[in-house]
Amino acid sequence: MNYFELEPEQNTFSNIVVDLTHRCNMECANCYIPNRDVPDLDKEKLFEFLSRLPSRTYIRLIGAEPTMREDLPEIISKVKATGHRPSVTTNGLKLAQPSYVKKLKDAGLRLLLHSMNGADDDEAYKELDNGKWATVKVRALDNIFAERLPINTGTILARGVNEYIMNRQVEVFAERAIANGINFNTTPPYNKITPVLRMKSVGMIGRYMEGVSYTIDELTDMAVYRLGIDKSDIIKTSAGVVKAGPQSGEALTSYMFPYETEAGKVLIRLIDWQTDDDGVIDHDNPNRGRLTENFTVAPFFEHVKKNEYGY
Repeated sequence: MNYFELEPEQNTFSNIVVDLTHRCNMECANCYIPNRDVPDLDKEKLFEFLSRLPSRTYIRLIGAEPTMREDLPEIISKVKATGHRPSVTTNGLKLAQPSYVKKLKDAGLRLLLHSMNGADDDEAYKELDNGKWATVKVRALDNIFAERLPINTGTILARGVNEYIMNRQVEVFAERAIANGINFNTTPPYNKITPVLRMKSVGMIGRYMEGVSYTIDELTDMAVYRLGIDKSDIIKTSAGVVKAGPQSGEALTSYMFPYETEAGKVLIRLIDWQTDDDGVIDHDNPNRGRLTENFTVAPFFEHVKKNEYGY
């Protein structure tokens, strides 16, 4: 495994993942960073790190669960003030409060990834996320749409558990958009920042369900069956898209293609999160780095694996 750390001035990654906290208000069956005893990230050191980056960078604020930080709006504002682009990856529980979503938007947030492993189905959430979260998750989606925040969703698909959620997530996403007066083709900002619905296999790192992961070919076949799209169209329309990990041949790990819903066009992204021989997901991705505990930058999942259950 190639592994290295860069000083912030040497950063080559277009996206840097920042683990603001290892605390979480959920206990999901699949979590690549399930260690909960790591102290929260020092925000002043984070701000210094941001000031040293050589160019504008997407700063992906994650956790465990970043909304556990009461100062998340302040951190978002500071990321933007230092010239970078903040995004937040969240389980969405706290976003069921409309005032909180507005607070994040007012702080300068312009991209949010909302985890929805069960769409609007409590049975799927019980299996994957150990709770009946459907009502809260959908309410959060409504609040995000009401504030017109650009959004992507993330859905983990587990073999024999929730394959039917692939098409149901697309349906729920479109239904709630329409209910909030949104057409993705004409309503700002979605007419320029097309929502991406990510459908991922189980990543075999950290805490995960055994024997339920899919290959990219199996995810593609599922999309053909569940979404009624021709396989050749998936491959053809994905041409030229920046993909995760290796870019060609048998190691291809991702497809992204347009899909028309009742609310207009979205993008569907299929992601194979199986590990390579070194136990690394999405290996050799040149785009995604991770802020380390040393306030340097390292390849994201290579660093996660090296520090599994440690940071």
